[in-house]
Amino acid sequence: MKPVESTEPNWEMSHYDWLAILGASLGAFMAILDIQITNASVREIQGALGLDFSESGWISTSYLIAEIIIIPLTAFLSKVFGMRRYILFNAFFFIISSLLCGMAWNLQSLIAARLLQGFSGGTLIPMAFQAMLLYMPPHRKNVGLAIFGMIATLAPTLGPSVGGWLTDTYGWRSIFFINIIPGILMMLAIRFGMPQAQMVLSRLKKIDYWGTTALILGLGSLTYLLEDGAKVEWFEDRTIQICLLISLIMIPTFIAIQIKSKNPLLKLNLLAQRNFGFSALVTMLAAVALYGGVYALSLYLGQIQGYSAQSIGQVMMWVGIPQLFIMPFIPYLLKKVDARILSIIGLSLFAYSNYLNAQLNSDFGGDQFKFSLIIRALGQPLFVIPLSAIGMATITPSEVGNASSIYNVLRNLGGSIGIALTGTFTLNREGFHFNRNIENISAIDSTVAEKLKSIQYLFMSKGLGFSESKVESLRMLVGLTHRESLIQAFGDIFLLLCLCLLVCMCCVVFLKKVKNLGSGGAAH
Repeated sequence: MKPVESTEPNWEMSHYDWLAILGASLGAFMAILDIQITNASVREIQGALGLDFSESGWISTSYLIAEIIIIPLTAFLSKVFGMRRYILFNAFFFIISSLLCGMAWNLQSLIAARLLQGFSGGTLIPMAFQAMLLYMPPHRKNVGLAIFGMIATLAPTLGPSVGGWLTDTYGWRSIFFINIIPGILMMLAIRFGMPQAQMVLSRLKKIDYWGTTALILGLGSLTYLLEDGAKVEWFEDRTIQICLLISLIMIPTFIAIQIKSKNPLLKLNLLAQRNFGFSALVTMLAAVALYGGVYALSLYLGQIQGYSAQSIGQVMMWVGIPQLFIMPFIPYLLKKVDARILSIIGLSLFAYSNYLNAQLNSDFGGDQFKFSLIIRALGQPLFVIPLSAIGMATITPSEVGNASSIYNVLRNLGGSIGIALTGTFTLNREGFHFNRNIENISAIDSTVAEKLKSIQYLFMSKGLGFSESKVESLRMLVGLTHRESLIQAFGDIFLLLCLCLLVCMCCVVFLKKVKNLGSGGAAH
């Protein structure tokens, strides 16, 4: 096994290195999967624990807040306690917290367990990214990035599918218990595959407590704002107003502290490196489309087409499965094709898939989405992996932990923004389209009049009187107008996500070309 800090260029991986990579990958997959896995089971959890809609939102929000707080601290804490010890510690508590989630008896117990699950699971994501960059030689780094790219794109896509199937088959508690066996396998792989490093507890004396406090308050408030804002009509809610104020004060404070500090918690100056900064920005914007698209499609199929959680999952599989066959070829393509060109092609395909989804009508069901989802599946690996490779090409081994934390924080923020944007924008556009559509409903319009008469006769044939059938026909027509307006609103959000990806393509242009990326070269 090669020492992590060795500068030997052509070392080969041992079986222990591959075991460490496998364990770290499994941990990251579980942690990202658990962000989305509860979404398909909210209704069942509500019924079992007696929750209302606003309370059930905390099932996801508590996990996301804990996760986004711990990710920036991971690089520092892994150096304090040693990488293997830190991963094993968090993997153990991820298993315990998953057990506690599945055994929850009320909202408070579930939130507490989800917080612990988020704090422990959040460390596993940047740790996997860091392990792949440290334990893989330069000529294999693109394989590691391909593995992580597959995890980062497949896990949130498969989340609703896995959650829906488990809930329908074994009940909602099974979505948490499923983490136990993979968690144990992960611990065994890390225990035997990763070398032990000494603890450096003296580093704790150098921790930036003011910066850490500002980070926790700023990111925690921002995540809560993004996750729950749409549910309470945003800034009309007092709590959301307070969270906005805290995030507006604390996030700039954290940035200022990090810039001035001699021992920063996160080396934000890495963002000044052209390739890393722009690739991180594009990754965040692409995450808006990735998470927002999955959320919008799930809402559309559930609310408009009446699909069950399992049926929605079966549709989403068309995004996941094709990627399994594409990902292995990406490292080879990176040796032959400029990574920027691959990224632009991938983003173009992803944008086109959203454009196709924007052409919605009332007959659009799961079968009609297959083509656009396959196009998306072709596009995602073509930009996720090349962007990571470009961004990390000039990052030194000593900076990998910080770079990984920054990268994953921005990706998670992008995902939260995408979900919040989808919910709010869809609601606003539905109101806009309804007001426009309702203006066309007039008895003077012969088409509308004929429609009303046919509906009225239908109700009269079922035994309703003339007046009652007229009221019911009007009510039904308004309901159909609401449905049509909502379909138009979903079309608008897919078009907006398409535009977001076009902005990503423009940002890729500013990236510098990287020499010999397939062999671990550097930018010039």
